[in-house]
Amino acid sequence: MDLFVSRRHANRIKNEWELIFYMTEQMMDTPQHEADRLDEAGIPPMQLHHIGFKTARFLEMRAFYRTFLGVTPSLEVEGIGGFYTFDLAHHRLVLFHDPACIEQVPASAGMHHVAFLYSIDDLMRTYQRLKHKGLLPYMAMNHGPNTSFYYRDPDNNALELQVDNYGPDLLKGLEAMRALQQCSNPVEALGVMVNPETFLKAWQEGATLTELHERSYAGEFAEGTPSIPI
Repeated sequence: MDLFVSRRHANRIKNEWELIFYMTEQMMDTPQHEADRLDEAGIPPMQLHHIGFKTARFLEMRAFYRTFLGVTPSLEVEGIGGFYTFDLAHHRLVLFHDPACIEQVPASAGMHHVAFLYSIDDLMRTYQRLKHKGLLPYMAMNHGPNTSFYYRDPDNNALELQVDNYGPDLLKGLEAMRALQQCSNPVEALGVMVNPETFLKAWQEGATLTELHERSYAGEFAEGTPSIPI
């Protein structure tokens, strides 16, 4: 099946999106029911569904994310971009192709990073797979509630691959995060740097998630790591 769409159909898709945006703005201007209260707390979403990037390096970014996340194309629109997924959702990643994009300005406001959750076993296997492909994290840290490996894509977007240190116990992770508020040193609240190779070795030797968390948070795997970036 050819996933590319002609430019004529692409223009139709663009016009349909403009109509959707217009209808959405009209709906936001007027409450749909008398009981609607615009000042009430929002309804939590079911999940974060997908992320989208604008890029001048479309082919390079496409190749990167196929390696990094293992995405496959759901739809690619010639001259506009593509939609990609790593599960049964219709898309988890969008890449919009804009040749006029300029390089990121480090001091500008914007999204800082995107994080993806793994089990400890899958995180370690992913680290090894990406290392084999020549992709290495620029930083790894145990933040307390989670341990994270950080990467950058071809456009310098920061990407975090993380494991929750308390596994599926979300409440325990939340309590650990809130406890960091009591740290007198803000830098200490960020966590402890981790050497991915010694962390990996401990996992290969049979260390459990709990043991890896406790040992890394105590600084056992900090040797050879850079100072905490501020």
